[in-house]
Amino acid sequence: MSFWPVPDLMRDNIYEIEPQALIRKGIRLVLLDVDNTLAPYTVNEPTQKMKDWAREMKGAGLELFILSNNRGERPCIFAGALGIGFVKKARKPFTAAARRVLAQFGAAPEQTALVGDQIYTDTLCAKSLGASAVLVRPIKFTNIFLRLRYWLEAPFRLAGRIKEKRA
Repeated sequence: MSFWPVPDLMRDNIYEIEPQALIRKGIRLVLLDVDNTLAPYTVNEPTQKMKDWAREMKGAGLELFILSNNRGERPCIFAGALGIGFVKKARKPFTAAARRVLAQFGAAPEQTALVGDQIYTDTLCAKSLGASAVLVRPIKFTNIFLRLRYWLEAPFRLAGRIKEKRA
């Protein structure tokens, strides 16, 4: 367990996450953020491409689950369309909700990956939990506050890139 929010794996988007690479690392449960990870804030339904990706991940033997800080209906809508469970209002980076999900699936933290677009919520939650942190690029910057947040995350994103090149 670490409070140093450097991602273990970085990809441009979820579609670059290969199920076999996760399985080789011993991952069996993948927790997914919704907002700006699966879809931009303005999109309220998953695309066919996303549904196909989820089907491929599940077909490889991975369990998928949405863990979102969103308070609205988006997590429910995406989870229903993808055929997976969800928790909204997860309060990431706190780990209580994630720990309940791990217990539900009988998964250890080292068998879990959390995929998200933000260092200070998603990556920090994963690292605090003892899970693998998979960071994707944010899909779309919708306002100045998001741009500022991502700018403040730049040193940790750089450290993640360096870590990946050394591995």
